[in-house]
Amino acid sequence: MKNEYYQQGDVIIERVEVALSGKPVPPEGGRLILAKGEATGHAHAIEDIAGVALVNGPDGNLYLMLPGKRSVVHDEHKTIVIPAGLYRVRKVQEYDHFDKEARPVMD
Repeated sequence: MKNEYYQQGDVIIERVEVALSGKPVPPEGGRLILAKGEATGHAHAIEDIAGVALVNGPDGNLYLMLPGKRSVVHDEHKTIVIPAGLYRVRKVQEYDHFDKEARPVMD
C-alpha cells in the first residue's frame, strides 16, 4: 500500500487497510467531528455525512470510512478533499526536548 495521508492543521488523516471496528461516534450538529481545537473551539469536521462512518478504535484512534470523496472543513484552515477509503485520524505529535516526551500539537 502506498503511504497516503492528508493533513489539515494539527490533524493527520492516513489511509489504512484495517477492519473498521469500535464504538461509533455520533454526529454533532449534523456533522462528524474529527478533532476540536483546544484554543479556539473550532472543529475539523465532515459536513456531508451520508454513508460516512466514524468510530473510536480500540487503540484510541478515530477511524473514518468514506464511501466517496468528502471535504474536511475548519474555520481557520483550507478545506481539503479526501477520496473514498478507510482512514485513521490522529493528531500531529511534537517532541519536547526539555521534558523528553511527545505530545499532541495544540490547535
